[in-house]
Amino acid sequence: MEQRNIDFFRGTVEDMLEARNYEALRDYLSELHPYEIASLLEEFEEPEQITILSLTPPETAAEALEHLDYDDQYRLLDHSDKAVAEAILAAMGRDAIADLLMAIHPNKAQQIMAMVPEEDLESIKYLMTYPEDSAGGIMSLDYIQAREYWTIEQVIRHFRKVGQKQSIANYIYIVDAIGKLVGVLSLKELLLNDPKSLVSDVMHKNIITVLATADQEEAARVMSQYDLMILPVVNGQGRLVGVITADDIMDVIEEEDTEDIHRLGGSQPLELPYLESSLMTLFSKRIGWLVFLFVVQAVTSNILKYYENVLSSVVTLAFFIPLLADVGGNSGTQASSLIIRALALGEVTVKDIAVILFKELRVSGLIGIVMGFIGYFFAWAISGSATIGMIVACTLIVVLIMSSTIGAILPILGRMCRVDPAVFSAPFITTVVDITALTVYFNIAIRLLNID
Repeated sequence: MEQRNIDFFRGTVEDMLEARNYEALRDYLSELHPYEIASLLEEFEEPEQITILSLTPPETAAEALEHLDYDDQYRLLDHSDKAVAEAILAAMGRDAIADLLMAIHPNKAQQIMAMVPEEDLESIKYLMTYPEDSAGGIMSLDYIQAREYWTIEQVIRHFRKVGQKQSIANYIYIVDAIGKLVGVLSLKELLLNDPKSLVSDVMHKNIITVLATADQEEAARVMSQYDLMILPVVNGQGRLVGVITADDIMDVIEEEDTEDIHRLGGSQPLELPYLESSLMTLFSKRIGWLVFLFVVQAVTSNILKYYENVLSSVVTLAFFIPLLADVGGNSGTQASSLIIRALALGEVTVKDIAVILFKELRVSGLIGIVMGFIGYFFAWAISGSATIGMIVACTLIVVLIMSSTIGAILPILGRMCRVDPAVFSAPFITTVVDITALTVYFNIAIRLLNID
């Protein structure tokens, strides 16, 4: 939404609030989208926020709150009139309430639980048993299920009975006598088939599902690969326990991508937006990696000290150290970025490590030969020595092969050890490659220059 629209909405709402024209404001708010309501709430102070929320239809207010962070959700519900808060909570999805309760302090959660409809408490507590980053933690219970031995006519009657209470009504999930998912039926198919037909005869039996205990990233990958709008969630026995919708997955994708980008930059992910994070939070998220990389990078200084006699014998060698380190670091970062993304998309798995290694050896070998030729003539032109040119060329070939291999394999090893591959980010790869490049460079120089 463009900012000018929000400014227009704010001006209109502000005028109505000042004039205390609440009936007109109620009608105006009923025409706005939940996201627009959420954006408006962020533009006003708390007294006005409470008024706006109380005049918004509960269903719209419930969806609007989901666009706000959990602390704001709790604050607005807690400070609203009890009847208003109860109406909003009654309209909220049970999965959204479960997420809110798990995100706030237990004492605050108890206050919210006291306002939740009695019939929703058991299912909300059930949702809270799953880790928040699992498929079960993001699934919804607002779906419609039917028995496989029912007729289409029976399903339609059931749909009319319960459909209004469920927010996810595009598909009807078919279960057997013990609740095991055995089929799925779209709303279109439900309406177009003969009312006397058995569900078991017309349902789709080839169903894509995800385990409730699977990581939410796995659920996102499955939905993306199969272009699904809704993904059924089952337990270990194959029983249907919930569904994941596309809008839930969009939030997951944004969250996972944000975490990966932070880690790729050598920082721990932030729980809050940057501007809302405190100085100490930003400090603590960044200092750890910097200290670790500083300690590792200190090895570079020791390598330079160890080969001090080589540098003093041929000072020209020092000119090319930054070049070799940068080229190796860039190559390692290229390879690691490709593999990290491929792992995230499910294009490769840990079982492909041998194939990846063989491919990177060939690709980096070709790159190394080309860069070696370029490096040879560049070093010869700078130093005036063909031997120095050969040292730089040989080093480039070896370093590019090693750095690409390291960059490609480390994320795979991380996945094997159940560590987020993004942890092996550009700063880490670059530091490892720097150490490797210097060691290779000086050893080649010693041999080609016959330095004792």
